[in-house]
Amino acid sequence: MRYAWIIGTALVLVASCSASDTPTGQVVPAKAPSVADMVSATNVPAMGQQTMGHGIELRTGYRLDPSSHYNDGSDVTVQRFRLGAIMHQSIRPGLMLVGDVDAEYSAYTFNQRDDTIFGKSGFMQDAVMLRLGLMVMAPINEKWAWQAGGSVSVAGETHADLWEAFNAGALVGVGRVVSPDLKWSLSLVGFGFEGSFLAIPIPGFDWKISERYRLATQGPGLNFITTFSPTTKLIVLSRWEYRQYRLDDDPPVPGGKYYDQRFPAGIELTRRFFRVLEVTLEGGIYAYQQMMIRDKDDNKVVTVVGDQSAYVGLRMSLQL
Repeated sequence: MRYAWIIGTALVLVASCSASDTPTGQVVPAKAPSVADMVSATNVPAMGQQTMGHGIELRTGYRLDPSSHYNDGSDVTVQRFRLGAIMHQSIRPGLMLVGDVDAEYSAYTFNQRDDTIFGKSGFMQDAVMLRLGLMVMAPINEKWAWQAGGSVSVAGETHADLWEAFNAGALVGVGRVVSPDLKWSLSLVGFGFEGSFLAIPIPGFDWKISERYRLATQGPGLNFITTFSPTTKLIVLSRWEYRQYRLDDDPPVPGGKYYDQRFPAGIELTRRFFRVLEVTLEGGIYAYQQMMIRDKDDNKVVTVVGDQSAYVGLRMSLQL
């Protein structure tokens, strides 16, 4: 089970360099790169498709996860608010620097039940994720391109120990334009994990099926994109969202870690206005949900599985 978390973290790290169509999620075991970390950077241009020049994009979003019921009797409602910016700057012809910063505030509301650890007073009411990423990318020739970068983040309850909530990771990768309609990439993700170093290779692809349809990987997920017009598109998606937060020093699990794992399947409708403003409506279901707690010594305290439930959200971005 532990290595499943590691592989999932690596997949999400790759999302920072994949097709820029859909963001999601967050955070992994302490001292490993947070899933909130690199999922946030999903608007970085796809490898081999760097935009020359410079520009800034401001992003904001809101998602509501209505009440989800878990098999220990717990019920939880989550509201997530996100704010971020991404900047790309041409350092010299062919060499692009991309930097981004993201913040997410999550408000958790658990039903108050003394017989479940999640329902005890004071457990995980709110949490914050702050992430900073930097990527350098450039073409090698007409067919190949390379990129390298990294990310640092803090993810935890608002009163958690900042150092214990710190995560970092790095990535290098190459991409190839097989044809005007098909591109693939291979990224090597590395991060420290409990005193050791791990590196995991992650493949990806972007396939333009026709002028209207496209299929592409994005970190731990798959997007099927339908383009209705130059300003409107619909995305059918499925992916893995994985968040980890460091808990504060209050009971019931002082200094522990809270894991929130979900598999959403949904749709997103995106519309661009005035060439600079993009609005996205999203909705769908969580096909699978799991919550887990580990104590300060990394011993598992409890794992529970949730029923399927719905989610809705709104995102906006502004190009400057």
